[in-house]
Amino acid sequence: MQQPNHEPEKYAALSRHYIQKADEYLQVGDRVQASEKGWGAVAEAIKSIAAQRGWNHWGHRLLNDAAYLLAEEWGRPDVRTLYRAAESLHINFYEDNMELDDIAASVGDAKTLLQELETLRQQPPRPPVIATRDQRNRWRRLTGELLPIDAAPGPDHPQPS
Repeated sequence: MQQPNHEPEKYAALSRHYIQKADEYLQVGDRVQASEKGWGAVAEAIKSIAAQRGWNHWGHRLLNDAAYLLAEEWGRPDVRTLYRAAESLHINFYEDNMELDDIAASVGDAKTLLQELETLRQQPPRPPVIATRDQRNRWRRLTGELLPIDAAPGPDHPQPS
């Protein structure tokens, strides 16, 4: 009998905890910790989806890959944009160069992204979109599987003249 995978819910619970902590740190003006908790909430939410799908998720680049593929899978470029806003919080943890109001705005973007990711987590995965080398490379890093590039028109397959 196969054991259930509790990893996705563990990551989702951590995500909810971290976003709550981000708000608490914002309230007391702790820019560095508010930043890291805001980023951590997004990272854990992406790990939740990755674990659910059996994707590799042990590293920053893989989280980036997952965010990009989810945005493409669902035709939601805003997921990528919101991910980049959350990623700025991670950078701020090291640099501490953002003002508190900018951090609060980025934590707000993180909350919006978390809602989107939770919705995506509840949906069945769609087939991967593999139309470019970048998409194929991301898929390979996440799954270990090398898929062919679709023969659809695009940067790798220009329209015949």
